[in-house]
This record gives sequence, C-alpha cells and structure tokens, in this order.
Amino acid sequence: MKALFLGNVAADTQVGIRDELPPGLDTVILPDPQDLFRSPELAADADILVSNHWGAEYPPAPRVRLVQSVATGVELFDLAALPRGAAVCNAFGHETAIAEYIIMTWLALHHRLFEIAGDFREHGSWRTSWVESGAPHGEVRGSTLGIVGYGRVGREVARRAAPFGCRILAANRSAREPEPGVERVFPLGELDRMLPECDTVALCTALGPETTGLIDSRRLALMKPSAFLINIARGQVIDEDAVYAALRDGTIGGAALDVWWQYPTPAEPQRRGSRHPFHELPNVIVTPHNSGWTSGMVRRRWDEIADNINRFARGEPLINIVTTT
Repeated sequence: MKALFLGNVAADTQVGIRDELPPGLDTVILPDPQDLFRSPELAADADILVSNHWGAEYPPAPRVRLVQSVATGVELFDLAALPRGAAVCNAFGHETAIAEYIIMTWLALHHRLFEIAGDFREHGSWRTSWVESGAPHGEVRGSTLGIVGYGRVGREVARRAAPFGCRILAANRSAREPEPGVERVFPLGELDRMLPECDTVALCTALGPETTGLIDSRRLALMKPSAFLINIARGQVIDEDAVYAALRDGTIGGAALDVWWQYPTPAEPQRRGSRHPFHELPNVIVTPHNSGWTSGMVRRRWDEIADNINRFARGEPLINIVTTT
C-alpha cells in the first residue's frame, strides 16, 4: 500500500505522523506538486492521497481510494479529477484555536486595544484616557454577538463567549438547537433579521454556493455603524470591494480578517491578501490565515489524519468523510 503526501503542508504532516503510520506503508513525499509532472508514476501507484488540493491537470491516480485532506476545507480538490469511489475526508482539531482567536479579536476590537496601545507606545498620547477626559472605549458585556455558522467552531465560540455576559445569536444553513447560552439559531435565509441586532458578527461558516458572497454591500448596510466583523471562514464569504468600502467609509466600525481573497504564489511570495489596502485601515486587524495554526491544533490534526490512514489500512470505517467521488 502506497501513500502520496503532496504539497508542503502534507510533507510536514508526514514528518509529524511517521511513527503513527501503519507498518509497511510505502510513503512518497512531494513538497513541490510540480514534481508530480516529472514522475507521474507516483500518482499512478498511490492508494492514499494526503494533500490539501488536487487538480485536473495532474497525472491520473486511478488506484487512490482515500483522499485525506490536511485541512478542513476541501474546495481545492477537483473532485471530478479523482477516481470514482474514493472517500474524501477532512481533518479538524482547529476549533479551540480559532474560537480563542475570535474571542481575542472580539475583545481587542471592542476595547480598541491596537489603536490605544499603539497611540500610547508611539506618541505617548493620553487622549483616550480618563486623564484627558477621553471618550471611553467599549466592552463586550451586554453586547450582542452574532455567529454565522453554528458548527464545530461556531459552537466553541459561543461556549467561550457566554461567560462574558453577552447576548449570543447564531445563524446556520441547517436547523440546529441552541446550546445553553445561545438565545436563538436563525435559518441562514433569515440572516437579514439577525444582523441589525449584532454588535459583532463572527463568520464561521463553510464556503459553498449559499455562503459565497453572503456578506455583500446590502447586508453590510444592515449592520450597526458601530458593529465589528470577524472573518475566519473564507475570504469569498464576503464581497471584497463592499467590505473595504464599508470599513474605509465607516459603514461598520471595524473588522478582524484572517482569511483572504488572494494568497502567495511562487512568483509573489509576499502577495497581499487583497487588491485593497486593508492593512492601511486603522480599524482593521489583519492576520495571515493563521487563527487556527497553533501547536495544539497541529498535533490534534496530525493525530486525526494518522488515525484515518490506519483505519483505511485495517479496512475499518473512516472518520470525517466529506463525500465519495
């Protein structure tokens, strides 16, 4: 049995789980996917594909029966280019890390932490203090947090937010009962009713036809002018032009953005996440898609991937099946 680890993240994964892999499993590691074109037999011989992507341009992989994503999203896999009957599985372990990121940025935005700390550090300014009768900054107690996508991450966010004394609403594509601390779960089709009530909106939803462009100029206009937006989902969930204009013009109060509309390429390793200069806006926290990238998450995800490969080798039921090709 052969496993192909394709891409740099998959290569790192193999190093992390090699002691957990089934005895006798033949592993091939290709950090650079371009090497596959020079050695197409490596795809042809693989029973297991571990990666975060697969394209129609790649050599055929007719024997693959387990496609194990090294991420939660599988949108970078061209499912039609995979052999029929392959199980496509994803990996989790990121819920704690991302929920902590959301709570961290939620607090930072309401308390204007970066603005106040930066101003004091750089200029010694007391303008935001009671010493100078400055305007008070916010707090999350008594505010309303809206969570779009009440799945694994969304529920973890709600559990951590509830002790802060805030009101919590959620919206989800499928019907879900609210857990303690959550007032209501709206159907996604009723998102317009939820948005005007929120002081913060955290986007935790998966990317799909229903959620692509979900937050557009019309929905941004439904939000409070003081409201904050946090996106850890996918960049494409938000209309790029609309949210930049809303943040620039003060249609909404601010944002924390961890996912983007464009990513680095070999030709542009320092490529910005957007064609707009979000990084120049003082009301935006920008991070490079690393909200879930903690040491704890990496270990949990590696263990899930190793578990699934072992299950496949033993002929046992797989975990985290997204679809079958």
